[in-house]
Amino acid sequence: MHNARKTRSPTRRRLMLTGGIGAIGAGMATLLPARLDDVQPVTIRRHRRSNAAETRVPPTVVSLADYGGVPGAGRDALVRAFGRAFASLAAAGGGTLFVPAGRYDFGQLERGDDVILCRDAHDIVISAHGAFFSAKTMARVVPHLFYFFNFHNITIAGARFSDTGFDPHVNWKGMYCVGIQADRASSGFRMIDCSAERVMGLLASNNNARSRMLLSDISVDGEVRHSYYGVGASYIREKVRVRLVCYNVRRAFIAYSLNDADILVSAHNTINWPGSNGLVALVSGGASMGNVEKVRVDVEVSGAGIHGSYVHFYHQGPEANGYMRDIDATVNLRHVRSAHNLFAFDHEIDGVQTKTARIWDRIFLHGSVIGAFEGSVVSNKSVTTSPGTVYLDPALVKVGKNKTLAAGFRVRLP
Repeated sequence: MHNARKTRSPTRRRLMLTGGIGAIGAGMATLLPARLDDVQPVTIRRHRRSNAAETRVPPTVVSLADYGGVPGAGRDALVRAFGRAFASLAAAGGGTLFVPAGRYDFGQLERGDDVILCRDAHDIVISAHGAFFSAKTMARVVPHLFYFFNFHNITIAGARFSDTGFDPHVNWKGMYCVGIQADRASSGFRMIDCSAERVMGLLASNNNARSRMLLSDISVDGEVRHSYYGVGASYIREKVRVRLVCYNVRRAFIAYSLNDADILVSAHNTINWPGSNGLVALVSGGASMGNVEKVRVDVEVSGAGIHGSYVHFYHQGPEANGYMRDIDATVNLRHVRSAHNLFAFDHEIDGVQTKTARIWDRIFLHGSVIGAFEGSVVSNKSVTTSPGTVYLDPALVKVGKNKTLAAGFRVRLP
């Protein structure tokens, strides 16, 4: 089952590699080192958790243990157990898969294969409160522990993940907890109260520009610690909802061609963790690959300033046409040491361009700063030659060292 083939997106992979992408809840304490660092978060908002019971599925309930999937079982036995459990639920038209509490160790992962592949699943809740899924990636590969190919109405609740082979200083070495992909219309994928430590990422969507209209209605609510990514939600047609608490994450959220999205991130970082050019990255490869529009981003950060910016409006690639439009972004800094930029606007084609024909329009920037801040509110290395307006709250103009606004940037009227 786990060896079934699928089509990956070479375009997405290439963009991630060339785009300068440098880069929860209860029970996580048992996964963490004895101390996070000498500096603890000033304030980390705990977002309202959803309830798996809100998901409507048929009444059938199966237990992974009934198929040999018990804590302490080997990888092959666990993969078979999940396969048989999913098959049983498919025959019943859906239902709940109960995963008993305990540690499920999938051993060493030496290839980029997907460990548990689930195709054409629908109307399933995976209730995994108290279940801890672990593995050890042994090479520079990016396997997915769970991979859902074509789906409808899937919920994973309460799961915890860790990869002891992950290295944040090595690109593309570590496990994604969950991957999703579709070659036909697929919608309704939720992760509720899930957490991960030392992983490549909690969730990744793997469609590409040509298949970007197939995925919709994706939501993630959880916590990520000491990891590379939080959530990657690229090429999703509409309805992306993310609520993340992050401790030392190189990039909390990234998405190409994002549309109709609501992203809320609370992050704390320490100086010893590698950062990236943006904690949250909104990326467009051009109009043909998908513009970015109708997005709300709310970021709250404390700790060390390891990121070049906190919301990155990032055009990419040689295409002249493309826009980011109707975006509301808020960044609140709480005693962040050595912060750089709150917001960054640029266009990269084998390096950051000084000018671009791409558009930023109807973008509203809000935020606040508590504590010392010697950075800039806005970095605009690629000045646009196309009409469009970015509005700043008046209070933001008074913050930081750069008080001069670039062309197209305006102080928002009351």
